[in-house]
Amino acid sequence: MCQRSSHEEDHNSSRDDHSGWNSRGQREGVEPNNASHESEATFSLRTIMPAGRFPADTDIHFKSVAESSSDSAPGQLTVYRIGQDCPSRVVAEATARGAAGILTEQVLPSPIPQCIVGDIDIALATIAAEVFDRPDRKLLNIAVVGSAGKTTSTLLIASLLRSSGIRTAYWNDLGDCDGIVQSTPKSQVPTGAELVNWLAEAVDNQCTASVVEISEELARHGKYDSVEFDMIVVTGSATQSNDFGPTGIHCVLECLASSGVVIAPADDQRAIRIIRETGVRMVTYGVRKAADVTTKLIEQADGLTTLIVSHRDTSAVMETPLCGAAMAANHAAAAMVGLLLDQPLHAIAERLGQLSVIPGRGQRLSQHEQPTAVLETGGTVDRVTQALRTHRSMKGHGKLWCVFAISDQLGSEDLADVGEKMERFADRIVVTSTPTNKTNFLARSHEILDGVEKCVGFRLVADRTRAVDWVMQEASANDTVVIFTNEGDQTAHQQRSDLRKLRRYVELNWQVRKSEAKAKSKGAAGPKLSIFG
Repeated sequence: MCQRSSHEEDHNSSRDDHSGWNSRGQREGVEPNNASHESEATFSLRTIMPAGRFPADTDIHFKSVAESSSDSAPGQLTVYRIGQDCPSRVVAEATARGAAGILTEQVLPSPIPQCIVGDIDIALATIAAEVFDRPDRKLLNIAVVGSAGKTTSTLLIASLLRSSGIRTAYWNDLGDCDGIVQSTPKSQVPTGAELVNWLAEAVDNQCTASVVEISEELARHGKYDSVEFDMIVVTGSATQSNDFGPTGIHCVLECLASSGVVIAPADDQRAIRIIRETGVRMVTYGVRKAADVTTKLIEQADGLTTLIVSHRDTSAVMETPLCGAAMAANHAAAAMVGLLLDQPLHAIAERLGQLSVIPGRGQRLSQHEQPTAVLETGGTVDRVTQALRTHRSMKGHGKLWCVFAISDQLGSEDLADVGEKMERFADRIVVTSTPTNKTNFLARSHEILDGVEKCVGFRLVADRTRAVDWVMQEASANDTVVIFTNEGDQTAHQQRSDLRKLRRYVELNWQVRKSEAKAKSKGAAGPKLSIFG
């Protein structure tokens, strides 16, 4: 069940007008924080964690939280994690080093004060939020959540804000930026205390806005309860809960600021119903249904899409290499963010068109007289379906090839559903495996075939490299080859590295095809006779 921090207000109350933001993404009346928090400040743990248990009935006053008991210093709060730390060692080291107290999930035989909480990670996030003086309230904090399109929407929103002169921090599956430096970290998108620390760094770097991709599943476990969001952008569709608890959308909405707003897809009526039930302020975007902001596909050809973006009685035309109805919806969601910041629609369309390539999201690789390859990360049934539908509509006179790598991220029912979608949209299908899942490839490939009517149309190749090589050699110059990696647990660094490796495979196969074509053309010219040697 999702948890809610004590400082959050009841979101069923009436909403204030969203005039607290100006066109530069700043809260009116709030100046950027130029100074870091005073290191000598002392905090009351009982005040921060009123629900915590204090066996000695003694409050703990601390200056900061120690990374470990062996590194603790006088006045710091030490943390004991069940199953990771030795309790007697933590108590001994914390006592010897003069720690102010111990944060724990169980009672310890300790001579120094201790606080018992239900979840260490959630407690540390709450403490970090207070220690850093609620950095989430010092900038325009935007969360992007949903079943598909989170990474693309995050980059589109961040690109829109940055091109508008707003210093913006962002973090998604492909990388992060703290407002100054962009990187591809070797860690997942942060939650809890790590997210609070990142927001504090963004404030110190003079950022006035932040955009972060968040997970519905982690929201159900309270990983964002210590953070307040001014905008929540819902992409894709509302996902189902596997038990009788609240959905991830319900839990995310509990983190919405009292004056915040939800940007919801009008095409997903289930998400609209869930959001309306909570009573929060909502604006909509859509492609197929009427909404506050709509995008209409005018033309898709040669890897370029022409869209009309409309809001009330105003429309703007834009071109983008990010193709398909799903990408059009992501552009509409980002445009809604710009409109809430009082940016003109024509300027929004121009700025959104500047983002041309997103790695692993419809990433097209093309060369003259060679088959076009498209790299897709996939990972969910929704993403796979949207990608196949998009590339089916753009394949022209050639065939659509699909190379699908099986991973542990998809269950048996999902794989059967993917099999049905591939059979429906693709002309040629090759099922392969991710590099780490070859051992159970045969069993899992049969789970895909469970959703297929004609299994003869599927080719099974366990090694992904060999599968890509074979497809790129068999495809004709007019064909399109869509390659799904489906590596769900990769960090940004791992994902970028894997995509670069696939790109090299494709380019190498192009070179091989050229060499073979050149040799064939020479052979077709016939033997050259040399009379005089």
